[in-house]
Parts: sequence; C-alpha cells; structure tokens
Amino acid sequence: MEKIKGSNMYHLGKTSLSRGYKLHPQLWACTALAITLSECDFGVSETIRTADRQRKLYYGTPKKTWTLNSKHMIQADGYGHAVDLVPLKKDGTADWDRCAVVKTAMFKAAAMIGITLRWGGDWNQNGDSRDEHQRGSYDGPHFEIIL
Repeated sequence: MEKIKGSNMYHLGKTSLSRGYKLHPQLWACTALAITLSECDFGVSETIRTADRQRKLYYGTPKKTWTLNSKHMIQADGYGHAVDLVPLKKDGTADWDRCAVVKTAMFKAAAMIGITLRWGGDWNQNGDSRDEHQRGSYDGPHFEIIL
C-alpha cells in the first residue's frame, strides 16, 4: 500500500472502537479523525465510567483522579464528555512521553470539525504543561469536549 503524503497508516483497533459507546458523538468523531492525523499510534483506554468506578479512583490509594464529578461519567445530555488516549510504541506498549503528539492530532481534528477541547496536560489552557507537572495534576491521556 502506498502512503499518501501527510497521512499515516494508523487506525483505531477493535478494542478502541468498542469503547466509543455513549461517548459524545462529536468527541468520538474527533478521536476517529485524530488517529488518521497523528504522528504516533494511540489507543482508547477509557471513555465512560460509572459513579462507583469514579469513587474508587478518587478514594483509592494512590488517588487516581481529582474529582468525583468526572466528564467520563454520563452527563445531562446522555453522553460521556471525556476520553483517555494512550500513545503506543511499535510493540503496542504505552509511550507516555508522546502524549503531546496525540494532543496535537486531537486539536487539529477538533479544529477541522469545529469543536473545542480541553487537554488534561494543560488544564488551565495556558499553552504550557509545566505548571500541571508541578501541581501533580498532569493527565496527558485525557481529553474533554467543551460544549
């Protein structure tokens, strides 16, 4: 197969595709487009969470979330508004150092389809992740749709 200039050969796998259920359709479309624009492969690690799972992440040791009111839970419109995307190495293991590469693809896709995102690597949207790292709130795999 000949590679088209500016495209990649990445696509969402069966497991990632199975996780799109109840995710906001525009966020799901953004994710599906982003994989075709990304400079690295990634997988969908989590979309919808139950309130029970969110409590376990919040109260667990170590604490794995900062809120009980996660956008991963079903929102008033009937959809989850958050997705976690894990950058992958060629061998399929996580490549956490490439979260910003996935971020670039997600924001490019969001601009193309006309939605607004918030990235967990830059919660305050100041264009810099250093403050998130300093606070311990950096969540590089996390993306939320802002409606």
